[in-house]
Amino acid sequence: MEPLDTTPRRQIPQMHELVAFEAAARHMSFTGAAAELNLTQGAVSRAVAALEQRLRTALFKRVRQRVVLTPVGRDYQHQVRALLGQLNAATRQAMSANPGEQTLHVATLPTFGIHWLAPRLPRFHAVRPHVTVNLASRLRPFSFDAEPFDLAIHHGDPAWPGGTLRRLMNETMVPMCSPEYRQAKAIASPADLVRTTLIHLRTRPAAWAEWHAKAGLPGDGAFHGPVYDQFGMAVASAAAGLGVALLPEMFAAEQIEEGKLITLFDLEVSTGSAYYVVLPETGHKSAAADFADWLAVQLTD
Repeated sequence: MEPLDTTPRRQIPQMHELVAFEAAARHMSFTGAAAELNLTQGAVSRAVAALEQRLRTALFKRVRQRVVLTPVGRDYQHQVRALLGQLNAATRQAMSANPGEQTLHVATLPTFGIHWLAPRLPRFHAVRPHVTVNLASRLRPFSFDAEPFDLAIHHGDPAWPGGTLRRLMNETMVPMCSPEYRQAKAIASPADLVRTTLIHLRTRPAAWAEWHAKAGLPGDGAFHGPVYDQFGMAVASAAAGLGVALLPEMFAAEQIEEGKLITLFDLEVSTGSAYYVVLPETGHKSAAADFADWLAVQLTD
């Protein structure tokens, strides 16, 4: 945990000063800020002046009867706006809390959250009805001290500073396309893929080359085709008939069930990476540990 800031309390801005400054900076007008905040222009002007005095620097300058931000004011505006946004979100979260329930804040990879986790949350709610699960997207490791999350879903190397990782599953992928695309391209064997469009994922650039090598195919055509940066885009493109994609079956289950995607061959390729659930090293909620256990069970079913 970060040490407490030792800034003297008299130097910490008052909330009304920050609100007045943010509104004035956004409108570039004290009059506009006053109308939004239901204050007089004089009240907004005094609040901004008090803030400038507290900071010992000018935040606005007057140019031809209008106000513009100084360079310091411009930088300060971005930080104040973010701070007020965080405070607003925290306030809404606190107001929505039910004293009889627990809340888990889960950071998840977008594709994992959309295609696998969210559809299965009713199963968790069935066994833990008094736990509310909030989901938010994160792509990279973060500090649990700095972010308001109770656990995270991670893909890649088993490393997360300040976190305890538990392996959920290795990542394997198989070639998929739409039934119509398979018929149109007359795909009957791995060798037939040479006349298809291969859909690539930016974060797994060597996947098709490795699959070609495993299938005994020449690798010169393994790098041609469109590139996407999310599995969800590759799933949608393959289902729409744009080509063949290497996909984890867990992310295409809905499209397979609906008949929009089919697995061409059982020959799979492993990326050598895995999915993990991550808990803070210290002070995690018991409900977070229960959720991690539930995840592990779901992924082994």
